[in-house]
Amino acid sequence: MSIKSEDSFSKETRKLRKKKLWTENEPVDFHQGNRRHKTEQNRRRMSTRSSSSSLLFSPTISYASVVATGSKNEKGKAKAISDNPGQDMEVPSSPIPQPNSIEDHSDDSIDGYDTDELLEKIEKLTPLQPLTTTSSVTRSKTKSKRRNRRTGGNTKVNQKRRQPKVTPAPPQYNHERTEDLKSRNPDTYWKYHADNSNMIGTVNEDMPITAIHSLDDQGPVLGMALSQDGLLLATFCTLGSVKIWDIQDEFRLLRKLRDTSEDNIDEFFCGIFQDQFILAGGKLKDRHRWSSEDDDCHILPCPIKIFDLEHGTVISRLEGHSEEILCIKSLKFDQQNYYITTSQDGYIFKWHVDSDWKTLIQSTRMEDGITCMAFTVSFIPHTGNKYFLGACDAHIRLYDFEEAQLLQTFEGIYSSYCDCGKFVKWLDQDLFMKQQTSELVEGKPIESHHDDDCDLIDIEENEPDFPVKLPPPAYFISRGAEMIDDGEVASTPNTCTLHRLIYPKKTGELFKLEEVHRFKNENYHSNSWLVKVASNGRYLFAPTMYGQLFIFNMMTCQLTAVIKEHEDSEVRDILIHPYFPLVFSCGDDGATKVYSYEIEDGVTND
Repeated sequence: MSIKSEDSFSKETRKLRKKKLWTENEPVDFHQGNRRHKTEQNRRRMSTRSSSSSLLFSPTISYASVVATGSKNEKGKAKAISDNPGQDMEVPSSPIPQPNSIEDHSDDSIDGYDTDELLEKIEKLTPLQPLTTTSSVTRSKTKSKRRNRRTGGNTKVNQKRRQPKVTPAPPQYNHERTEDLKSRNPDTYWKYHADNSNMIGTVNEDMPITAIHSLDDQGPVLGMALSQDGLLLATFCTLGSVKIWDIQDEFRLLRKLRDTSEDNIDEFFCGIFQDQFILAGGKLKDRHRWSSEDDDCHILPCPIKIFDLEHGTVISRLEGHSEEILCIKSLKFDQQNYYITTSQDGYIFKWHVDSDWKTLIQSTRMEDGITCMAFTVSFIPHTGNKYFLGACDAHIRLYDFEEAQLLQTFEGIYSSYCDCGKFVKWLDQDLFMKQQTSELVEGKPIESHHDDDCDLIDIEENEPDFPVKLPPPAYFISRGAEMIDDGEVASTPNTCTLHRLIYPKKTGELFKLEEVHRFKNENYHSNSWLVKVASNGRYLFAPTMYGQLFIFNMMTCQLTAVIKEHEDSEVRDILIHPYFPLVFSCGDDGATKVYSYEIEDGVTND
């Protein structure tokens, strides 16, 4: 077959033949070497067949592929045709030509073939697959391996083998672990109480107490602490200072601690003595930044600062809380040293420290996900310091210290805040229980079945039939604030509450918190926060927001004394000395009052 000259082609065909097959501006998805490889293949294929003409694709297609059918051979197979077998051809970005790219023209045939028929056949052809290079195969396999590593292998197989997410079992009481800890770490709580020491015992009209000293500061004093030997008193002031007073030397001021290296504003709320150190915590404020929301300087993350008592300098800091520190305690757990702190940020931290009590080993934040404000903590007796109660929000929460997890929440204690809670050794609990049971059982008193060590309680039938030793119920005192109606009147009268905590009998059971009674009086007003109470085991000392101390008999709930030594402002904290007949109180008036018994000739009893 003779090859037609250019003049014999239609105008449109000649126009298409002059178009560039691809331009540099069009994206090229393959390597040049691959294009040369493909071209050589096409050239070899085309050279074996006679061709007289070619059908060019639309200029929008970046590759002039010869996929059209040519003249058919005797066996009916399509013969590839090309106008120039020596022309280099490029790898297509899209192998399917668009029909609307070829317009109608008067000459409807090319080299004797019907153009429309050729286009229809082209449209029916499957797209050409681009040549896959070695590098692209490698990349594909690499991606597949990465995907398999992430999914654990074949995705379809994994979908069949995929198991539903297993929700971790909720934390629970561990009786065996608790018994082990208790046997190896017996409690040292209440070494001193009103029945075995010279501390303040009875307080009533016949045995009143009165203020014998006033230790003054220039700003509100929100907290106090006694040294481990009971000879030093520390007061924590919102002006960023800690004062150390000598109890045996007429309460002489021994030292005033202040972090002189701090560029911002310190406010101390609380602290403790620990060996030759004193820890202090509170609020840290930005000296150069104002908060319109707080109407005060912007609060910064608040560290616990460890002061060296001898040199008066900060030697270490415990950092983790974002807001005010409200409580600091030290303890030993499983022969290791720890601090525990609470904060207005809602978190409780446990700090594992070295034997020197200043080098941090690890800090753990107890994230229960629900607490907004954590105030005070008190460890449950006879558990080896594994469990503690926290005064949090308006509730009392029970935590596992070892696992740093929330176990239980006792709700409905107060309507606004429960900002103080502590375990006490209730000295008259046996007498109280006898009176209660005698009223319930036909007037016959029932003797208590427990002593100072433990109860013997028969456990359920499905357990081994031997008695399990359980400690007697523990007693816990709390106080809180109530919601305020119009003005400054609380919707509910302020009270303090005595609770009884019942221990579980076996692993997995829950603690039970029962209300024994509430201490209240129509003149007792303490609807403020950051207020702490104290007890000597027989009397409850409860501060008010008008500078008073209300003293209740814990067995009868009767108000036995009211002491007014502070100005008309909140009394924040109260301490009872373990073996001296002394009581301390501090408040927003900047004064720390010292009380003792009053005798007839006006001389106090030492």
